[in-house]
Amino acid sequence: MSAPLPPVAALCREMVRIPSLSGDEGRLAAFVAERMTAAGLEVGTDRFGSVLGVKRGSGPGPTLHFDAHLDTVPPAEPGAWTHEPFGGEIEGGRLFGLGAADTKGSLAAMIEAAGALEAFRGTLLVSASVGEEDLTSAAFGELLDRRPADLVLVGEPTSLRLGTAQKGRAGLVVEAHGRSAHSSRPELGENAVYRMTEAIARLRAVPLPEDPALGKGVCELIEIRSEPSPSTGTVPHLCVARFALRLLPGETEGEVVGRFARALDGLDGLSVRLATLSRRAFTGAELVLREFVPGWRNGDAGLEARLLAALGTEAFAAPYTTNASAAAARRIPAFLLGPGSIEQAHAVDEWVAVEELVAARRAYLAAARAFLGA
Repeated sequence: MSAPLPPVAALCREMVRIPSLSGDEGRLAAFVAERMTAAGLEVGTDRFGSVLGVKRGSGPGPTLHFDAHLDTVPPAEPGAWTHEPFGGEIEGGRLFGLGAADTKGSLAAMIEAAGALEAFRGTLLVSASVGEEDLTSAAFGELLDRRPADLVLVGEPTSLRLGTAQKGRAGLVVEAHGRSAHSSRPELGENAVYRMTEAIARLRAVPLPEDPALGKGVCELIEIRSEPSPSTGTVPHLCVARFALRLLPGETEGEVVGRFARALDGLDGLSVRLATLSRRAFTGAELVLREFVPGWRNGDAGLEARLLAALGTEAFAAPYTTNASAAAARRIPAFLLGPGSIEQAHAVDEWVAVEELVAARRAYLAAARAFLGA
């Protein structure tokens, strides 16, 4: 007879079995609210559907906020999975399923840790936020504005290392404007695509900053389209390209946009701006993100040392972007910590080790005790 599944792994499996693609997290949000209540937290939801659990200590003290997102990306290459994406199958000590590592494992461990936390001062907040995968930091920022915190710990797959720095991201939109004409007489128009090709060459040549821990910034062309579309023989009057940028700590909106705008000096009919993304949350409220999510680096060496000692782990610089940017933008100390690795996230047969889920529960509990004096 096989050993019973640890409670934290059983909870993660139940979460994996509830699909929660971005914008459709309602069922999982309701389930998580029930489990937070059962763990002894006061529970509420906000206008976007994020769940917030509150556990109060025996007296005044600091506020610690745990956050992990509810949503997942769609299954990568569905036909290639050997385990059902929403099956929560256990095999070889691994729990398989979409979101197991990113970040339902973190959320399960946070809820279990919160339920076990006793004899502390201050306040512990645990949020299950929506819309992280496509609108990173937008919904979590709303939670932070409602309930300020003294420390934020974001659950992301770090292999239980303490994330002390992180790249940010931005969406850069470049528009080239021309003049339409019949394709039999192209000399009567101005082809916007030709203008864009020169712009792309210049933007790809822009020097990007580098960081010793995080590496080099990124500027990658991810989308290009022209109008009219479809065209039956018209010189395009508009071409729009979108670039994905990965940012280093300290870069500002003005610096980033200015860097690329200057590269296009002397070219006519071109403009550069940041993208604005929006989507309806499952509650019906509109979630909007001006796509500049800053990178950050922890600036409190004493707090970092305290957490590293409590966790018995090492520091980690994350090359990806997370909800912790919302805390950093509000000058709240933030760190990353979670089971699984980023290589498992968004991948076929996503998985997290059962023993790492158990270790994550211990780690969140240790972090809470170290910060709240439990």
